[in-house]
Amino acid sequence: MINFKNTRLVGHRGARSEVLENTLSGFQHAQRLQPRGLAGIEFDVQLTSDGHLVIFHDETLQRLCGLPSRIDQLNLIEIQRHLQSGHQIITLDKLSQALSASADRPSVLNSSASKLLSTAQKRAQNNLLGLPNFPSFTETTALKLPANTLTQFTHIELEIKTHNRTDYPKLIKALKRYLIDSPLAGLPIVLTSFDVQLLAQLQRDKLLTHTPRGLLARTPELLVTAPNTALQLGCTQLGIYYLLLSQSVIQHCHRYGLPVSAWTVNDIEVIKQLVKWQVDVIITDIPSQLL
Repeated sequence: MINFKNTRLVGHRGARSEVLENTLSGFQHAQRLQPRGLAGIEFDVQLTSDGHLVIFHDETLQRLCGLPSRIDQLNLIEIQRHLQSGHQIITLDKLSQALSASADRPSVLNSSASKLLSTAQKRAQNNLLGLPNFPSFTETTALKLPANTLTQFTHIELEIKTHNRTDYPKLIKALKRYLIDSPLAGLPIVLTSFDVQLLAQLQRDKLLTHTPRGLLARTPELLVTAPNTALQLGCTQLGIYYLLLSQSVIQHCHRYGLPVSAWTVNDIEVIKQLVKWQVDVIITDIPSQLL
């Protein structure tokens, strides 16, 4: 067993090598590891054509659903016609409402009247943000998470995927819808991205600027300027591809006051070395093997 000391261990896409990635089942599996020392999870979101954020890593459905269709060209209904190994592709909104339903389970507020009020408030908020209104999660399914799912974690990295077709105004609106004044707002979420343009827009937004953000770096060239770029963008951490890391790189980031998140590390000897170098976060596919 590894002594992680002050390094936090985080499950990649839930726990990618142990349960299907980016699914509620994966998040529940990760939650069961929390008492053993798992600090949190990392997962990804993609923007659909109709303004939803689905919890999904790839730009297309090819790898997990066998279809070449791109996420950004499909609406939510079209996407949810397809299963990934029997699991529905869920939205960030569905995760938020599942958490809300779980938290309200023992409460008298979890009544039909309160659900209707919540739905009306959500629809009014969507109208203000210029987003379409779809049936809410609580209207369409009774899925509930265990009451403590995600809420006991101390570190959650939410990676926002972008590409050369990204509609940034639509993406910013969707992030506001899902992260402001919702159950997710109470979670220790850091928004991460490789996209400097997106991080700059998040910094300028009056509401989202208060959400912690992290710059991701995967090449030696980008790493050279990453600390300075991260500070200019108001980021609170750096996420660095683990093969680029050394003790001196980590110390350099720490001198800038930037914690370092190493991704994605599955070699136990490398993990021990990173802990010795005092990396702040290690993201792994195999948390069960390390705890």
